[in-house]
Amino acid sequence: FFFLFNSTTGNMAVEDVVINYCGNTRKFVARSWYSVLFFSFIIVICSFAVLAQASAGEGFAAFWSMILVIATALGGTAVFRKYQTEAAVGFLLGITCMMAQLFFLMFVVFASFASSEDYGSVSATDRTFAAFAFFLMTSYIVVAGGLFAFRSDLLPVDNNVVANAGATPTTAV
Repeated sequence: FFFLFNSTTGNMAVEDVVINYCGNTRKFVARSWYSVLFFSFIIVICSFAVLAQASAGEGFAAFWSMILVIATALGGTAVFRKYQTEAAVGFLLGITCMMAQLFFLMFVVFASFASSEDYGSVSATDRTFAAFAFFLMTSYIVVAGGLFAFRSDLLPVDNNVVANAGATPTTAV
């Protein structure tokens, strides 16, 4: 979705849209991450509701996804605040893609649970979990796209590399 705008046809480039909206690309990724944290909090609450009212299989799926969401929220926040290395940002990009796929599957599964009476669960709980799984999936997709498009902006600038960029290499005698 980052290639929807083409600067050659007169439309704004995506980076320009992001800068106009948020001020800079780091703020865009940070605000996207805050939406992930918000929906993560809601999915944790929904997971407890599913655990209380659903079958053992649904309860396990909700509990396991809750554990993964909490681990991703803590790990992603640590990457954004403290561990801003290429490997950490790349790892977070992979995790957010994986979580987007997981919550797409959770959306499909819980939507099918809500539409069937065969599983012995409460359809309102399943519908609610499916809806917030969809919202969390889209939030993870936006964060993954932002991490992919603006990953170089998230890394701190190494002053030694910038200072020596114009210097000529020296040879050992």
